[in-house]
Amino acid sequence: MIELSKLTTEGLRLEGAADRVPPEENEVLRCLRWQVFAQKSNGDFFFDIQGEAVYESACCRCLEPLDAPARICAQFLGSPDPDLVARGSHTLGTQDLDVVYLPEEVVDEEGLVREQFVLQRPMQLLCKEDCQGLCSICGKNLNKGRCQCRPEYSKAPGALARAFAEAKLNL
Repeated sequence: MIELSKLTTEGLRLEGAADRVPPEENEVLRCLRWQVFAQKSNGDFFFDIQGEAVYESACCRCLEPLDAPARICAQFLGSPDPDLVARGSHTLGTQDLDVVYLPEEVVDEEGLVREQFVLQRPMQLLCKEDCQGLCSICGKNLNKGRCQCRPEYSKAPGALARAFAEAKLNL
């Protein structure tokens, strides 16, 4: 936990790790490691967040389980001032920074890091760049429905993956 009222102009450096963190439904971040630097800046707060983790998910085309490594680097300004937040960005030195609304006095660093992973998550996680959404055993187009040779997964695919798998598309 970061107590914003106790931050100094020298700043605060924190490191942390977590084995498994659920960022969203049917996804898990594992092997999460992060570094957070927070510094007071004229009544606002500068944040520099760096982290790495592995997404446990499923390919959005073929629904194969997949582990996707992820790295984040985020810098932004947190402010309790709604007028500054409404402008959307702020120049700090030579940097243009996004501004987020932080009315709280205490910020959970793990929640802040998890939020940055969710914001920077790729829209479509693929098992391989040229995945066609075909069953690796029988070759059926899984975008048109499930085949009979697919083993059941230990975890169910997400709502979007289920919707695509059940859609009757003529491709």
